[in-house]
Amino acid sequence: TLLNDQEELTEKTKQALVRLKQNGYLFGLASGRPLCSIEKLIKQWQAEDLVDFILGINGGHIKDYRLNKEEKYYTIDGQDIKTIIDHFDGYSVNFGVYLDDTLGVMKEDDLAVRLSLSDGIDYQVIDFDEIYRTPQSKLIVMSQPEDMPLIKAHGEKLKSAAFKSVQAGKIEYEFMHPDLSKSFALKKIAEWNGISLKQIIAFGDADNDAEIIKEAGIGVAMGNASSQTKKNADYIA
Repeated sequence: TLLNDQEELTEKTKQALVRLKQNGYLFGLASGRPLCSIEKLIKQWQAEDLVDFILGINGGHIKDYRLNKEEKYYTIDGQDIKTIIDHFDGYSVNFGVYLDDTLGVMKEDDLAVRLSLSDGIDYQVIDFDEIYRTPQSKLIVMSQPEDMPLIKAHGEKLKSAAFKSVQAGKIEYEFMHPDLSKSFALKKIAEWNGISLKQIIAFGDADNDAEIIKEAGIGVAMGNASSQTKKNADYIA
């Protein structure tokens, strides 16, 4: 949401963040990306002094720099990941999971390269039989943008109390723990800092922003946001 179409933090946006900080606001990033990816990008943007907290992995990994506090929440079972992957048998997709500081993918292709470049972290082809043995933060189903409507429709057919799914980007359809969301993490940050959700403004564009847009005191959807996110917004930018 913060970046332009070239995935750059523009100088205009950066100066807006500077003005926010000068006026005493807290500023944080809520993303489906892993923490290692977000922190690397923040350094590239030279914006370390502007970010007070991060809600990574759609709320599964929270870090507050002011409070020096960091916690992880909610994972998806490895056998559920196998069930999901089997569901997409025959579809033109790739699969990914976030490891400690890399992106693990099922195969080498342009989708793996594209997501790796977007996240700013390396990727490696891994043995998913190992992944099935342990809980993971989430599973990413990658597809070409033109195929995403088909992938999303097929993914929504897979119902389970053990996980939920959401489109998170142009090439990413994700499965995660049903209780995991950016709004869950936002409530945690509000608790930690002793503030109300009514005092928070959230901005978003993808489906995985819909809940946080709804829960924040003011929710702002980008002009190119998904229909669900726009539906939940107080304003459309």
